[in-house]
Amino acid sequence: MLEFFERRLEPTAPLPDVPPPVIDSRRAMLRFYWHFVRQIPGPVAALFTTGFFVALTDAAIPLCMGRIVTLISTQQADTIWAVAGSQLLLMATLFLVVRPVANFAQAIVANQMMIPGLTNLVRWQSHWHVVRQGWTFFQNDFAGRIAARVMQTGPALRESVTASIMGIWYICVYGVSAIALLSRADWRLSLPIVCWFALYIGVLITFLPRMRERSRRMSEMRSQLTGKIVDSYTNILTVKLFARARDEDDFIRDAIGDHTEAY
Repeated sequence: MLEFFERRLEPTAPLPDVPPPVIDSRRAMLRFYWHFVRQIPGPVAALFTTGFFVALTDAAIPLCMGRIVTLISTQQADTIWAVAGSQLLLMATLFLVVRPVANFAQAIVANQMMIPGLTNLVRWQSHWHVVRQGWTFFQNDFAGRIAARVMQTGPALRESVTASIMGIWYICVYGVSAIALLSRADWRLSLPIVCWFALYIGVLITFLPRMRERSRRMSEMRSQLTGKIVDSYTNILTVKLFARARDEDDFIRDAIGDHTEAY
């Protein structure tokens, strides 16, 4: 059954006519993401839809619990079913059927379609473009570092896309529902939520650029470390014949030190 979903994305399908844009600015980064995301409109739409229903059912839990508490405190045991039987059945259906189905559908889309499909689609197209570069491109860099970049780009792009889609729905649905519920009682009760949203946006604006730069440097150091280790193993015959063990140790030790400092 799961194989049906796993085959919805063909990672090695024919490439689009235009290559991925060069990432030289923030807008270029968005265009880079869009270059790959637009190739899989179906799975992305499915992730948006399932994410919405998961967030909606989770946001409905406090509403249902509040309604149950109200019924218990205002109705007798022999009258509660006659007064609110349909509501209880609806809430039971929400908890026992709709919510599990929504979570299962989201897990299927994220784990069976996006993880293998989008990840390897990005890897395949990245490799396709890299391998067609001139020989000087490979002479001026570590082969292992180039390979690490190709391998890391797919998971990084897929993880950020899925996390962003899920996070957007949770923030919107939970935020709107919380503000609406509190405002029904007294609009002043919603002020802490509004202030929290403003503070949250301020934190994102302040720290996201720093996190992006730190992640970029971390990726650079990881690729460099992988490149040096892989190239040492690839040229092991030359290393064994002509290199000194102390020099090789210093070579890798420096790379590990740079990687550690990047944290």
